[in-house]
Amino acid sequence: MDKKEFYVKESLKLFMKFGVRSVTIGQITAKLNISSKTLYMIFGDKTGLVEACFELYKFNSTREFESLRQESKNVADMLVKFYNMLIETISRINPNFFNDISSYFPKIWDSDEAFGINQTRELMKQGVEEGIFSQAIDIPLCAQTLTMLLRSIFEKDPYDSRHGGSQRLLANVIWPYVRGLCTREGMEEFRKYRKFVAQL
Repeated sequence: MDKKEFYVKESLKLFMKFGVRSVTIGQITAKLNISSKTLYMIFGDKTGLVEACFELYKFNSTREFESLRQESKNVADMLVKFYNMLIETISRINPNFFNDISSYFPKIWDSDEAFGINQTRELMKQGVEEGIFSQAIDIPLCAQTLTMLLRSIFEKDPYDSRHGGSQRLLANVIWPYVRGLCTREGMEEFRKYRKFVAQL
């Protein structure tokens, strides 16, 4: 690991623990034991550092997603595992990490692959091929809709704590949509894995 990779990795840890806005350049340079001049030379400014950190976050998320996909029996199994991964992610990351990026770094937040739309499209295609999802669904449209729903889980608005938090949103928004795409056989497959997720 070179120095830049190390700086990004350690900065990402700070951002995920405390949020992006509350972490100052001074705190970052103290943690990394470098000067602010060095940090600016490498990343340009805080936005450049945040961009690099979010790229690393996306890379790690993609790697975890693909790992789950490889070890899953089918799309139903994969989505249950992915659901559990989301619950774990939500529990260990300060919600300000996502709120701050969505509010103050919209270019990063609105990037096409911020929420893995291409992966979602491939997963839905696989689900159709396996008979989990109906052949009648519009895969690009459904993938975009599911990605938007996932994105809403991490945004402060339009939902807030009055709705019970992200975990309830996952159970009451994401899963009903996914079930609506399923064939009868697909629903039976999801029922096989119901015991692994109490909210299903």
